[in-house]
Amino acid sequence: MKHQIEERMDLARQFAKRLMDSEADCKDLEQGLEENPKLKELYDDIATNLHSVNYERTDRQEWIDFQNKFLSRPSRHRNLIVRYAVVASVCIAVLTVLLIYRSRQENVPVQISSVTNLPTISVNDKVYTLDSTGIGQFLQQNHVGVQQIDKELAYVVDSLVPVEQEWHTIRVPRQGEFTLALADGSRVHLNTNTVLRYLVPFSDTTREVWIEGEAFFEVAPDKKKPFVVHFEDNNVTVLGTKFNISCYKERPSCATLLSGSVRLSNLHDSVILRPGQEGIISSTQKQIMVQDADVKVTTAWLNNRFYFKGLPLSEIMETLCDWYDLEVQFDQKSTGDMLFSIETKRYEDIDSVLRILESTRKVSFKRKNQLIEIKSNL
Repeated sequence: MKHQIEERMDLARQFAKRLMDSEADCKDLEQGLEENPKLKELYDDIATNLHSVNYERTDRQEWIDFQNKFLSRPSRHRNLIVRYAVVASVCIAVLTVLLIYRSRQENVPVQISSVTNLPTISVNDKVYTLDSTGIGQFLQQNHVGVQQIDKELAYVVDSLVPVEQEWHTIRVPRQGEFTLALADGSRVHLNTNTVLRYLVPFSDTTREVWIEGEAFFEVAPDKKKPFVVHFEDNNVTVLGTKFNISCYKERPSCATLLSGSVRLSNLHDSVILRPGQEGIISSTQKQIMVQDADVKVTTAWLNNRFYFKGLPLSEIMETLCDWYDLEVQFDQKSTGDMLFSIETKRYEDIDSVLRILESTRKVSFKRKNQLIEIKSNL
């Protein structure tokens, strides 16, 4: 038993050493990660968030206190403080995993998603669920052919022969994502809690869609028929490009350009966006503010990840509640104003994300069914 504990202590030290120095030689760790899935999961999670989880105060007093207490010491002591703190905390976490893993190895519970809400498509006031049954009904009752593979719906070009245009509306519920392949070759990736409306077929002069929520567009080039995205009182006009639009209710709207060129306009303003730029329109002021975009942050949802960078906790929780279909309540406004940075995958259980935020020791969370109560620890 003593020998086993010593082996696990050594593995824990290598675990912490690798996190501090990715080039460190830790042969036993490689074998340990391969043999222990729980340890590998813990390592990946800590490695991802060690440098990305951050708490930022709107005032600087806490940082000043830390400087006065620690950073006035010689640099060698500062490094030891940081290293020992990381090693100690990581060793405790690793030892916990190593000690309980063997006893639970045979009975690891499998978490099954409870998500049952499926996207729907509406045509002429009739609603079809986007599963095999719903698609079958859609094909029987409409003139337009579609094909569905997993989470993608594609229009069959040769079947677009209705005499009159029809309104099609796709609704993606919370905890859902969906991709639409339009007849012109354009693709639209729809984020959670999003509605997209469009006419089938497109007119002879334009390709127009209307959106509420968030979507990433890959527009097929067609110089004769501009592609226009309408959201709230704004429009994005393109010929062929890739861009993201976020326009959830009661939040600032944002158009982010990845490639090509687009015109973002409304009744009050009009700007041309270049690749790597974004145009932001607040819910109160309709002037368009153009700034450099962090594309990795904007498109994180396409890779099934959350990525928040220096955002107020209130905005972070809005996004989380959209995905997990929850409500939130802060103990005071200043708690929602705290700034955090975090990057993590979209877990099926929000508790995993909340634990990362709680690791800052600045806030605590309490679940009451669909309500999350948030309290400041300061």
